[in-house]
Amino acid sequence: MLRFKSITLAAAGLGLAAAGLLTGAGTAAAGGNGQQVTVSTRWSDQIRICGRNQADEQSCTGWIASPNPWTPLPGWWWKGELVIQGYQQDTGDYRVGYCDVPTSQADNWTKCNLYGTL
Repeated sequence: MLRFKSITLAAAGLGLAAAGLLTGAGTAAAGGNGQQVTVSTRWSDQIRICGRNQADEQSCTGWIASPNPWTPLPGWWWKGELVIQGYQQDTGDYRVGYCDVPTSQADNWTKCNLYGTL
């Protein structure tokens, strides 16, 4: 009987843990609680973004190659002011730009045009 209770409690605990994973922060709905961003750069070979995510937590990406005029970051949902760092490999220099991302809008992409800065 004691073994049956242990198995039942363990199964219940696993069920609750799985439910927590399914109902966690998740992704933002289109236009709802944060936006994905695409960043325009000219000078930077790599960029890194830091700011508040859809769960209102401070978060940063790793360094991302920015070889094109526009670098999209799918899967990252942001809101509020972002700090976008740029790195130039030839010189070893860093630059910083900023982008304001609305919490909600009709589209789920915000363009951060930092072409003159990064």
